[in-house]
Amino acid sequence: MKIIIVNSEQLFRLVPDSALLLKHRPFFLPDYVQTLHAKTALVVKINRLGKYIQEKFAHTYYEEIGFAINFYDKNCLDLLVEKSLPWERATCLDGSFAMSEFMASTEFILSGVEGFSHQSAVVERSRNDTPVEKQIFSFDLAQIPKIISELSAYMTLKIGDYIAIELGEVDSAPFAINDVLRLSLNEKDVVRVVVK
Repeated sequence: MKIIIVNSEQLFRLVPDSALLLKHRPFFLPDYVQTLHAKTALVVKINRLGKYIQEKFAHTYYEEIGFAINFYDKNCLDLLVEKSLPWERATCLDGSFAMSEFMASTEFILSGVEGFSHQSAVVERSRNDTPVEKQIFSFDLAQIPKIISELSAYMTLKIGDYIAIELGEVDSAPFAINDVLRLSLNEKDVVRVVVK
């Protein structure tokens, strides 16, 4: 199983499965992380083996969609980028990829979730039960087939692979111990993670 993260420039990177945060577990902030930041992502679960997938057939390679909050060390990442070094040291933290349950993509679309103008996810940050910030992220399901097609030209997509399409940076970082991040869809929490 691979976790493939695609950013707004359509560049991709891989993170290990150890980055997955087990359900209802906190994210334990490593001592060496100086500036904990997070990004939100729309996650697609691949359900068929595929290579060089044509965009017009890409919709047949997934049936489920979810969401994630992905933590990383921003200071470390900036330094690695500046020195043209690999990003893993900053982005492959154990338990740093907190993901929702998956939802059937057909139900998702039928419920009116069809694009930027129709749907958004809300991320709320709180500390000591006091809300600090609320932020809205829009997403477009129409971009998924193109991303699947492009990724499959570089690597074979396998059953159970996750493609995480970044929606944006969560503001008011860096995050600290006892911060809580909640991602909600249609006023229902789908991801909740506590920093410990």
